[in-house]
This record gives sequence, C-alpha cells and structure tokens, in this order.
Amino acid sequence: MYLKKLNVKKFSLSIFLLIILIATIVFGCQNSSEQVDKSYFDSAETIERLSLDTGVLTIWWDKGFIEEEKTFFQKIVNDWEKQQNKKVQLVFFDENQLVEQIEAAVAAGNPPDLTIDRTQLALLYAWEDKLVDVSSTIAPVADFISDSALENAQLFNQVEQKKSYYAVPLYQEAVYLHYWRDWLEELGYSPQDIPQDWDGFWEFWTQLQERLRSEQQQEIFSLGFPSSPYSTETFFLFEYILEAYNVQVVDEAGQLVIEQQENRQGLVEALKWWSELYQEGYIPPSALVWRNEDNNSSFYNRIMAITANPSLSIPAARFHEKDLYLNKLATIEFPRKPDGQPMRYLIEVRQALIFKDSPNQKDAKSFLSYLIEPTVLDSYIEAADGRFFPVNTSGWNDPFWTNADDPHITEVKKIMTQSPTRPYSFSTNPGYVEALEENVWGEALYGILVEGISPEKAAKNAIAQFQEFFADWQ
Repeated sequence: MYLKKLNVKKFSLSIFLLIILIATIVFGCQNSSEQVDKSYFDSAETIERLSLDTGVLTIWWDKGFIEEEKTFFQKIVNDWEKQQNKKVQLVFFDENQLVEQIEAAVAAGNPPDLTIDRTQLALLYAWEDKLVDVSSTIAPVADFISDSALENAQLFNQVEQKKSYYAVPLYQEAVYLHYWRDWLEELGYSPQDIPQDWDGFWEFWTQLQERLRSEQQQEIFSLGFPSSPYSTETFFLFEYILEAYNVQVVDEAGQLVIEQQENRQGLVEALKWWSELYQEGYIPPSALVWRNEDNNSSFYNRIMAITANPSLSIPAARFHEKDLYLNKLATIEFPRKPDGQPMRYLIEVRQALIFKDSPNQKDAKSFLSYLIEPTVLDSYIEAADGRFFPVNTSGWNDPFWTNADDPHITEVKKIMTQSPTRPYSFSTNPGYVEALEENVWGEALYGILVEGISPEKAAKNAIAQFQEFFADWQ
C-alpha cells in the first residue's frame, strides 16, 4: 500500500501523539482540503469496468485541493465528450486514495483506462509492461515540453527491453517554503532581513520562536517540518536536505551509491541536522504523526512560522482571501546550500497513464491529446490557482505567470525557470519508488526521535532498506 500502515510497535505512541495532533489542529481541520469524499469513494468501488461492456472511457483522477480544479477538469471531460460524441465515467479520489485504489485495481487486473500519477507508479508499471506507449500522443507537442519533463516520461520496459514514452507529462511541482509575513513585520523585520546562507537562514527562524510566542500569546513553533513515517511530505522534504548536503543516493544511471562513505556520512549529517531541530523544540511534536494534509491545516492554524510543501497548494487554497494571500502569506526560495552553492530544486512531474489492459486505448489517447493542447492544459492549471507549474514552455509567458502583483506566482516562476533543477531520484529506478512507498526517510527519523537510535544507526538501517529494494529490481 502507498501509505505506511501503523504497526503494533508504533501503535501506542501514535495514539498518544494523535492526542497532541488533535489538540493543535482541531480547529484547523475544517480548513483541510484533502477530506475523503465518500460519494466518490463509494462510486469508485462499485465500478465494474464499464468500458469493457459499454465502450465508456473510465478515468480515475485526483480531485485536488481546490474545488475549481475539480470543476474545471469535469468541464474538460464534458467538452471532449461533446466533441467526440463519447461517454466518460469520471471518478475523483483524494490523492492518497487514488494511489491505493490504482495499486489494488492493477493487482486485480481491473484498472481504469486512464489515470494521473504523482508517485512514479509509472516507473513500476512501465517496467512491468502494464502501460501503453504514448509516444504518438506526445509527438505533436514535444517541442513545447521542457526537457526534464520529457526525460521523466521516458521509461524502461523490462519485458520488451526498450525505453519509450509510457506517460504523458501534464504539469510539474517542487517543494516551496511559505511563511507568515505579517508576523515578521510585527517583529520589525522585512523579507530582505532573512539571511540566504544555510545556517543563517534556519537560525533566523529558530531565534524568532520565543519572540513570536510572547508576541502572539500562543504556542508557536519555528518550523513546520513533517517528520512522520505516515506522510510522503517527510520523504520529499528530506530529499531536499540530502540535496543540500550533496548526498547522492543513486548515480546518473540509477544505480545505488548511498553506501559509499561520502554519501553515507552526508546522510548521517542530514539526519542529525533534522533530528536536532525536533529535539530542541523547533518542530511541533504532532509532526511525528502528520499525514499529508496535516502540514497544511497546522500552518493555516498558525502554529508554526515557516513550512515546506511539495506544491503551491498552501497559498493557492487561500487565493480568494486576498488580504491573507497577498499580505500575510509569503513564498520564499530555499537558502544556499551549506557549501554556498545555490539550492538545486527537485522536480516532480505529474503524468497521465493509459493501462495496457484498457479496451479503449484509442479513446484514451484522443482524450489526452485534447487535454494537453496548450490552451486547454494551461487553463486547467490556472483554474487550480497555479498550484502546479506548466511543463509546456509556451505557457510560461502567459499573463497568469507574468503577473507581478502576485507574490507567490512570481516567486514560483523565478524558481522553476531560473534555479538549477533535477528530477527526483525515485524517477530513475523502481527500487527507489519502493523506498518512497515505505517512506524510508520517515522511518529513519522515527527511529531517532521515538526509538532513540543514533543517526548512524538510522542511516545504516535506511541504506539496508534501499539495498533490499534495489535488489528486487535487478
């Protein structure tokens, strides 16, 4: 399963920490955008591959964090139906459920015709020859898609012993930092006062903690770092910390190199850096049991000064609260690495997949060809208030992305077009995807913070897990 399940060893502690979590975010839960929609969930469970019997194209999709995002995708589907005189069975899931349901459906030999992938399931299913080659769908727009997005969609098929396009890139995202600008201003600071060197940047925030608590008369933590083995955001953010410390988990060929001495030591240092921030009280205790949505809701509840999130969903979900969006919230770049080099941003590409078991491959390709028309796809991304960044370079200069009055969009465009970038390493080897699914970095932090093992031992355990996963895909 995609999310790590609670085991007996962790159960009692998790219950205790859940009490902390409830206490800190109970009033913020109503703001969480990622709530289970039972009507969609139940309807999905009753689908018996309508496409097999009726020719109806079955699409399972991420409902997103913003209502307009879901509504606009429904409009795209409706427009395609009218244009092609076809029928679509569209089912929305929340992000976590979608992956779980896809995994279960593929295992049962009963997947939908078409879906969206965030977690590099494409890499696994392409390897196992379970996806349709979509090179012909990408070809008409390939010149407008960024090189990194195209690279991400070119995957290896172990059965056919070939590399080809088995996914259609739609949009991309990175981890962004968000903070409460109004709090800084109340303490007499401006954004220009925030240091950009690694140590100075993080010390700036930790030193504000006591002043903020005194000023706001509430318990506030400096850093909203998800530190849970139950949140993939722990994994994503820790990948950035590894990048900051120049740790290579795999080489350019996707082969494991984390066991090499320099990389092993860098992993230890990264674990030590993060765990010490938690142990010194700068990260909320409830972060040990956060799931993906809890980071957002805790930040909205204003219990931490700065947080990280692997999309622009935190400000995007408050787009229509103009004072908060424009004046209270701020988005900021990562500081320079400890060695003084600029941070290299890790890019995740969300992609559409057509399953090889689909009896409606022609219709699925037709729909994707319509979806990735620049005017259609750009409008969809804008409907989500810029939660994602376009992969088609032609959209980068649209008025939406050149609006200098929007501080979040301006910052994201700067990051995505001017900063060094690379794909996440889990896009290179199926073994890395297993490490993501098992949340190896979250487990390592849990071992230090809860079980009391040393960073050295946690690093050793993590490396052993990686070696085991990679051995499965030799």
